[in-house]
Amino acid sequence: MSATLAFALLLGASLLGLALRTEEQRRSAPPLPPPFPVPPGTVTVLLPVRDERANVLDCLDALLAQTARPSVRVIDDGSTDGTRELVRERIGPGLELIDAGPLPDGWRGKVNGLAAGWQGLATPWVLLTDADARLGPELLARALAAAKERNLDAVSLAGTQEARGFGERLLIPAVFALLDAQLGDWQATASGAGPAVANGQFILVRREAWDAAGGFETVRNETLDDVALVARLRQNGFRTAFLREPELRVRMYRGFRETWRGWRRNLGGLFGPRPGTLAAVLAVLLVPVLALAGLLAAGRWVEAALLWSAGAAASTVFRSGSILGLLYPLDALLLAALLSLGSADRRRGRLATWKGREIRF
Repeated sequence: MSATLAFALLLGASLLGLALRTEEQRRSAPPLPPPFPVPPGTVTVLLPVRDERANVLDCLDALLAQTARPSVRVIDDGSTDGTRELVRERIGPGLELIDAGPLPDGWRGKVNGLAAGWQGLATPWVLLTDADARLGPELLARALAAAKERNLDAVSLAGTQEARGFGERLLIPAVFALLDAQLGDWQATASGAGPAVANGQFILVRREAWDAAGGFETVRNETLDDVALVARLRQNGFRTAFLREPELRVRMYRGFRETWRGWRRNLGGLFGPRPGTLAAVLAVLLVPVLALAGLLAAGRWVEAALLWSAGAAASTVFRSGSILGLLYPLDALLLAALLSLGSADRRRGRLATWKGREIRF
């Protein structure tokens, strides 16, 4: 066997092995327990919104259909697209609308909205969620059951990310393959023994625990406020866990342009402060692509075909069998570009604008 062929086989096997391991870890994630009866007055949902006309009513329908019967507070953060008016038409028992108020210096918009919604809460549990989240009817009750069963002060969930249209379907599975590969062992995160991980689309937190940890004032200027929240809880001796749950369905962005801008911002905030991790991820993404280009340029067709086949198979695994895996290495190049641009934004002290607001450092 030639050295070139051995190299192509080793590199391809490494790619496919990473994909299979990540998929195995996904499948090993423990499920939430069955629900138990939830007394009235147990949970309040805080839903901060800013220009969410396309999402807010479907989100409210799902929240108000919860078997846990939560109260819902929608906190409007200066919407200009009619979001506030849509919510106002739905006001009734169990649903109220409040204003986030002016954004203070040194605060992020979402955190300021959550702080405004937190005022005067009396329920023992509070769910923090986003307008793009759709909860299955028993999801909140099952999360409460998990908190009781595992003696947790906060439960955060990763759900099923919906992607529609070519652009979303090309980018979103690649992004979540990266995030899941970084996360690693779902058993550990579900037990509360893994790293501090959270998803702002679903964080169920015990009110007294978050008050004791200092509240939203302590995370007012954090780019990744969800992760900062659970990290703060842990620093103060409270137990948090992160689980997978398909009953939480989310479509974060609509269309390629919005998906690109949103994930450029998110990945910049996540990987920008971690240059070593960023370099390692870029190497995993780009070394096989550069090797493939080199093999094609040298006319090593067999080796190139083997390496491409392994990369396409890995991409297909990451995408749960989608035929778009055959477009490898396009997805790897796009993800590398997103990471590079977002991290460059972070180094310049300004992430991509979102809904009229910049994040500066």
